[in-house]
Amino acid sequence: MKVSHAFAFSCSLLLSTVAATSANAANPAGIAFSKQTNVSLYGKPTGMLITGRCNWYATEFAAARAKGAEVLVYINPASRPDNHVCALDKLFYMNNYGAVPLWPWPTYGQRSIFANSRMTDMRAGSKWANYVVSYVEKLMRERKVDGVYIDVLGARPWGISNWSNWSLTEKNAWTNGAVDLVRRLDAKRRAINPNFLIVNNNIWDRGDKTTLGYAGEKYVDGVAIEHPNGVNSYHTKYIARAFSNLGHRRTLIIGRDATDARAWAIVPGVTHVSSQATSHYAYPTVPPIAFRALNDR
Repeated sequence: MKVSHAFAFSCSLLLSTVAATSANAANPAGIAFSKQTNVSLYGKPTGMLITGRCNWYATEFAAARAKGAEVLVYINPASRPDNHVCALDKLFYMNNYGAVPLWPWPTYGQRSIFANSRMTDMRAGSKWANYVVSYVEKLMRERKVDGVYIDVLGARPWGISNWSNWSLTEKNAWTNGAVDLVRRLDAKRRAINPNFLIVNNNIWDRGDKTTLGYAGEKYVDGVAIEHPNGVNSYHTKYIARAFSNLGHRRTLIIGRDATDARAWAIVPGVTHVSSQATSHYAYPTVPPIAFRALNDR
């Protein structure tokens, strides 16, 4: 069957348009753990900013948010610092680091995810889990930020936790506790402010035969994946998974550099990319890609 030149040209134009539309389909995200340099560059609709432990009341975040950026507060419910960090951080940890209940296995307070820290009691319904829920509920009600960025939380902890040597009972207690925490946070935001974002910096695949962790996916708007090894098949498949049904998907890839971030920006399922190496989390880079409409607000 013959195809007219006009039809062929129109098809070629359509394909070119689709390709152009898919390029940089994500939006920029910036991590500002301790400084506000470049924060204003993300002050546009669909920009994302992740604060640190101590600076989320900084006026630069409020100004960027007023211009349309989404501001997520960093929290780490899985790990308690051994030493004082700042007043805001201490407030998250029950205003008394020593009062935070610790992980009970293999002996109380023994486990650690990072140096100079202890794992907290992440079991479902623990005193600590109850406190985290109440803390985030206050953020929901204040409406001064758009959500939380929950570090470490997922199907399993990482870092120096020695996970491979945990008993199955201990592993299941961790996974079930993590799922229960996001379940309760999701229930709170649906009742108080359904637009409140919940993003966890981890995945819900435990890497073994159990599927316990996957239950957590429906309670979060998406996950952050830090510095994956290029655009690889495993993370490409995982980042495309379905998350919350609230309609505001937020899936973040933290690239190793701008080139890496741009490569991930066109991967289906990715909504935001950052171009910050681990050693450069103090303040954001210049946005590695342009801003694009998400049309989900």
